[in-house]
Amino acid sequence: MQYAIGFFDGPPSKIYGTKATFNVWRPKVEQATEFSLAQVWITSGSYDNNTLNTIEAGWQVYPDFYKDSQPRLFVFWTTDAYTSPACYNLRCPGFVQTSRTVLIEGAITPASAIGGRQTELTIHIWKDPGRGPWWLGVGFNNGTNLSAIGYWPVEIFSLLADHAENLQWGGEIVDNRALGRHTTTEMGSGYRPGSDRAAYVRDLQVSVSPREFLPVSRLIVGATNSSYYSVEKYSNSSFSYGGPHRGAAVHIEYDMILLYICFAFLLFV
Repeated sequence: MQYAIGFFDGPPSKIYGTKATFNVWRPKVEQATEFSLAQVWITSGSYDNNTLNTIEAGWQVYPDFYKDSQPRLFVFWTTDAYTSPACYNLRCPGFVQTSRTVLIEGAITPASAIGGRQTELTIHIWKDPGRGPWWLGVGFNNGTNLSAIGYWPVEIFSLLADHAENLQWGGEIVDNRALGRHTTTEMGSGYRPGSDRAAYVRDLQVSVSPREFLPVSRLIVGATNSSYYSVEKYSNSSFSYGGPHRGAAVHIEYDMILLYICFAFLLFV
């Protein structure tokens, strides 16, 4: 896995939800069993003892799973730090869809265009008070049509039954190293931050009191390996992320070396 994400760095507090807007892309995915996504993570617990609980939602390109290369709306959750089989969308008991118009696994088209129109997805997650569920709201293009589309029942969680402890947003890719090198799978738009072509997350909000959302006031950003994919903070409530892939550059370099060797061989025969 490779990540380029932003972390909510507020004082320790109970978290009851978030809201964020992502532009949606159609990144190139090298292997069908790899994926590229942008999402929200709402979490409690730890990897250390497999108690990590997560609520996740965003857009994802995953050819082997969806049988195409379109960006699609997805949800995910775990209660044991991902040790059990993946629980995506409506393919296992858990998330309950209530909308008949915005569908989980629905394709988001057209994707954003380099130098052109940006297609945006707004993700809004909030918890009803007490033993109420975690709701998911979705809106497109400035979030003007934001509406609730479903919920995660509180009963499926152990450490998210009342509130969350941590909050992140950003991009993730899977690298299977199928060809013995780093994948060429793109994250976001395939462009690094610092360019108006890069993927972004904007208007970050957090709820530290039930149903009250405020702009994020403290944000830190980081990437697992910035040689491959990177992240750049614009403000406390926005950042850009993603990139191509050093693996692609290395692969091209190897191809050029082989071409040079073949050319030199022809000169001497």
